[in-house]
Amino acid sequence: MTLPRFLVRCALLCMLPAAGVLAAVEVEGVRGNLRDNVLAHLALDDVACDAPAWRVRRLRRQAEPQVRTALEAYGFYNPQIAITTDSEHDCWVTRIRIEEGEPVRLRAVDIALAGEAAGDPAFARLLRTHPLVPGAVLSHAAYDAYRKALADLARRQGYFAATFTEARIEVHTRENAADVTLHFDSGPRFRFGPVSFEQAVVDPELVERFVDFRPGDPYDGAVIDNFYDALLRTGYFATVDLRTRPGAPPDLAVPITVAMTPAKRKVYTAGAGYSTDKGVKVRGGYTDRRVNDRGHQFDASASLSEVVSEVGVSYRLPRRDPRVEWLSIDTGFQDEETDTSSSQIYKIGLKEFHRRPRDWIETWFLDASVERFEIAADRQRTFLLIPGISWSHTWPNNSRITRPDRGHRVAVKLSGTTSWFASDAEFLQLDLYGKLIRPLWRDARLLLRAEAGATAKDEFDKLPASVRYFAGGDYSVRGYDYETLGPTDEAGNVVGGSHKLVGSIEFDQRVWRNWSVAAFLDTGNAFDTFSNLRTKTGVGAGLRWYSPLGPVRVDVAFPLDKDAPDDWRFHVTLGPDL
Repeated sequence: MTLPRFLVRCALLCMLPAAGVLAAVEVEGVRGNLRDNVLAHLALDDVACDAPAWRVRRLRRQAEPQVRTALEAYGFYNPQIAITTDSEHDCWVTRIRIEEGEPVRLRAVDIALAGEAAGDPAFARLLRTHPLVPGAVLSHAAYDAYRKALADLARRQGYFAATFTEARIEVHTRENAADVTLHFDSGPRFRFGPVSFEQAVVDPELVERFVDFRPGDPYDGAVIDNFYDALLRTGYFATVDLRTRPGAPPDLAVPITVAMTPAKRKVYTAGAGYSTDKGVKVRGGYTDRRVNDRGHQFDASASLSEVVSEVGVSYRLPRRDPRVEWLSIDTGFQDEETDTSSSQIYKIGLKEFHRRPRDWIETWFLDASVERFEIAADRQRTFLLIPGISWSHTWPNNSRITRPDRGHRVAVKLSGTTSWFASDAEFLQLDLYGKLIRPLWRDARLLLRAEAGATAKDEFDKLPASVRYFAGGDYSVRGYDYETLGPTDEAGNVVGGSHKLVGSIEFDQRVWRNWSVAAFLDTGNAFDTFSNLRTKTGVGAGLRWYSPLGPVRVDVAFPLDKDAPDDWRFHVTLGPDL
């Protein structure tokens, strides 16, 4: 019985008549999961205070074998058990004293794998990490969990005829030893069969391009999961019903049938948010998920905030692999007013996305822009035609995971322009970004973030605000305002830099359900040459709420620079960890 439950019973005994009140059961000598398992097995734990004596005596006789069963599940086969039941204050009280004795330990462990799975790397990994190690305390739960893991992996990898030829535990109580035999025959691995679609939503040729496996390929549940998720993410379909029908050997084909219903074609969105970088933000949007049966999509959006306001229109066309390969035509306007600069940008661009090996996404782009900007006392208007390429990789790429314990995001972008393209400035720019999440101890994570940028330029003064580097803010160096860090002019105005280096280390500890606390250190700056790099550092702590809409972060950061304009700053953000 847990302490809160015991206290509740004591309160009920004091305030209510005996009728309907549960009797007390006290267990001594064991703790934690072992004690909880004993209470879960005891029928006496649910007897009423006013139960007749004959019923209590009968349950008392059953108590000792129930306790033994509970202890044996954790490997204790030779316990000493003393049970007394008395009536106190018109209520039954049972006291159970346990000396669990020496546990039974695994002696011989015979795990064998036969069939085609013997050469499967996924099974090799599972066999290397099994918990049934000679010398370990016998745990029936661990044995059952490992049996289930073998069976689940077989189904996931397509061994639908798999079976256990031998599965037993032999316990030798006098020797406190147990021998485990677990022989698993996977049988043959099934293969993907033909895929058929039941839908009238888009062109059949388009949905067929979502299939990235061929009939005859080894069956893989992860491939099926990715296929299912990819169809849902398109926005074309409201439901996706994917059915597999394995046959019986020697027919090893697994035909797949996919039935889909149309999603709502036109979607209107509206929302509001807040961040300390950009203040209150309101946004709205319109999306046509299926402009035609070839899967073209149209999107228009607008957002307004105290710092950045923008309007954009996008037209997207699916390419050869519509899961990740798209051609996008974008145009829009952006107005940004920060403490260090102001700019108005009119832009039109073309992007093409491709999937590369190991799920890297490659993006080719060509952007044409006209930008009016003001930095310090400098006002200019520039035209830029910027081609470029970028690569990115995110794992896990599942937005439904609001607090990943492990993952990473890596991005590389190379862009530039020259007067040969009729641009008013010449430069070549390389941007790098990386974020790494790793588990520490239970419910604790380490988050590392780094970003770097470098510019080879002709004349820095001709670079508009959008291609200069600044630091500071919610996603940069906390403790400093948005884009207030960087090289300055003679009057002390921040004018931005040719390069940037920023790094962050953060510890995140879950404290209750979807709530965590965090501590962090951010450092970095924008600069022109390494000789004049002056890093700025902020430290602080924060609270995290992992809401259904994504993580909400509230941080208090303290700049370590003695000349910092603020002693501390709040930072509020909403968005995924990766």
